[in-house]
Amino acid sequence: MFVNSKKNFEICEGEKKFSIPRDFIGEVPAWVAKHWLVLAAIKDGSIATPKGKKDKALEQADGEAEVKADAADKREE
Repeated sequence: MFVNSKKNFEICEGEKKFSIPRDFIGEVPAWVAKHWLVLAAIKDGSIATPKGKKDKALEQADGEAEVKADAADKREE
């Protein structure tokens, strides 16, 4: 899965570990893509999943993720 991460994540499953640094843009292994933390991060907008690898697709996914992240933010201003 191709992702664009807005935060740092460390995914652990058994003996396997995978780090996703802030501002990471690239492929993650299939087991990472199915992990509950990654799925939750996609849902709240912390990780975007662009449909393509071109700049336009990345910008669109980034914008959509930002809207989701703002909606999920429960902090008071």
